[in-house]
Amino acid sequence: MPWIRRRARQPEPSPERLPDLEFLALVRASLEEYAPGVTQGAELKGQSLLSPQGWAVAVAPPHHGGGRHYDLVALPDVSIQPDVPCFMDCVVAMSGDPRQAADAWVETAGACLLELLDPQQRFAEHVGPGDERGVPGMHAIISGVVGLGLDASENRRIQTALLEANVLHRLADTFAADLESPFFNGVKVFYGGRPGSMQTEIRVNGERHEAASAAMAALDLPEPSAFTAVRHYALLIPEQADAGEPDHS
Repeated sequence: MPWIRRRARQPEPSPERLPDLEFLALVRASLEEYAPGVTQGAELKGQSLLSPQGWAVAVAPPHHGGGRHYDLVALPDVSIQPDVPCFMDCVVAMSGDPRQAADAWVETAGACLLELLDPQQRFAEHVGPGDERGVPGMHAIISGVVGLGLDASENRRIQTALLEANVLHRLADTFAADLESPFFNGVKVFYGGRPGSMQTEIRVNGERHEAASAAMAALDLPEPSAFTAVRHYALLIPEQADAGEPDHS
């Protein structure tokens, strides 16, 4: 079933963007808090967090956004060479606190990574192509909706509205042709801002999808009374024509 993620109280924010490895150290801490034991033996090397289990998370060179912006690449299995399957997401430390950005990634794209590695619906939900929340032709792993705003009640109200809008299913035809990866396609859904200046964004495999973002804006989602941002993430995995089980590798 879909659900809303509740966020823990955060420490005082830092105004500066962290070096890549320092930010990945926060990602590692957040992953460990979210799924105890998952980072055992994981090391910080170069621009990556590398697990002895074969998965990795790397910071990519920034190609959009400001100084509080981080582009992350998740690699579920680095042993697949030479073209390692991966998916991308970006997060922003909106309050200036980089741990908030790390947590937001872990609870959305990171949750999908964890669920891909251990598919037991502990971290994200699995939705088939024929489900009322599904995307035709795709097995979907969908995270909970995370709220990042100033007011807890407004966070929850807008989180609920995003869930009820059923964006992935309703707008699938606007981005389905661009789901090009034979392994898994990462899709981020974002809605946030201040009253009167809300932004809608859908990113497909790391790139803003203009048609889908415009279609999402036309859904007439409610505006909050204070700054609010909500997001969730999905991995869309092509169904195999000759088998019922999708290929997660």
